[in-house]
Amino acid sequence: MKHLTSTHSILLGYLVLALFLGSCRKAADAIITEPDNPKPKILSFSINPPTPTDPFTFSFKAAASNYQDVLWSFGDGGTSYELSPAHTFLTTGTFKVNLTAHNKLGYWAEQEGQITIRPQDIINFTSELQADGSFKLQAAMPVEIQSFSWYNGSTATDPPISTTASATIPMLGATSNFANVTLKIKTPKGAEATYTKIVTNAGVLNDVTANGVIVTVSDENPSGPYSSEGSLKLVDGDINTKFLLGPGWTNKFWAQQKTKNPAVVNAYTLVSGNDSKDRDPKDWNLQGSLDGTTWVTLDTRSNITSDLRKETKVYLFDNSVAYSYYRMNITAIRNGSWVQMSEWRLMSTAKP
Repeated sequence: MKHLTSTHSILLGYLVLALFLGSCRKAADAIITEPDNPKPKILSFSINPPTPTDPFTFSFKAAASNYQDVLWSFGDGGTSYELSPAHTFLTTGTFKVNLTAHNKLGYWAEQEGQITIRPQDIINFTSELQADGSFKLQAAMPVEIQSFSWYNGSTATDPPISTTASATIPMLGATSNFANVTLKIKTPKGAEATYTKIVTNAGVLNDVTANGVIVTVSDENPSGPYSSEGSLKLVDGDINTKFLLGPGWTNKFWAQQKTKNPAVVNAYTLVSGNDSKDRDPKDWNLQGSLDGTTWVTLDTRSNITSDLRKETKVYLFDNSVAYSYYRMNITAIRNGSWVQMSEWRLMSTAKP
């Protein structure tokens, strides 16, 4: 029998080791490059609008491929594992909706959408002047409602003045030409909405500015429209912020709102600033335009003064034309060269 030399033994060992490593590499490569199934993909994603009778319930529809399961997150803490679920939001607000599809290897695909539920799109009521000077308020909306709560003022904290579909408020006082009334509703599914509207002798005011406007001014705050005292603060719905310009205000200054759609405006509100009363507008006029070039004067005010801060005042005037542009020309302030306003909102007694 022949015996292998040490050199032959070493060569044989290398050969066995190479074969072993080669087989291991092939096995590893097979796991990495050949997954059990391809990555998931979301093929379609849609959010269907709610019905007028149930504005809080949305239906969702999706299609996906190469997935094992899906997860919907509705932005309010609610979730669903169905591919095309329905979901009821219990409050108004803006919600980010997310759909994620997973496979068993841990891969995923996702898509997002956004839902905004506004109380002013849900709650509406009318007013009717009674013989004794009081006003009868009546809910006027197609929503299925389980309970009503009416409140005097702009909050829903005091005991309600009525818990039916209607309410009565007393005659407007001699010192104010409007009253704030808040209505809170609850649907059979438990969803709630609360909204405050202004009641005047001319009727309930609907907020045109809230439907979306583009704000421009002839002279901007030096820090820009998005700054803490820029022009966008005129319409942010917060009386604790303000637009401030100065020094350098002149009687050529104007502020303008371009509405999303032409709208009949026959009222507006102004809220005074938080500090120096000398910065308040004193004389102004309001104009309307169809094209932003030719203007019609709709309302003129002069010598308007008040020492109250963050005070809301309502101004009514006659108008039946739906304009796209509304401009307020401030021709005088109380004193100095600074001008400020907390809010300027366009209103209408026309049906929303």
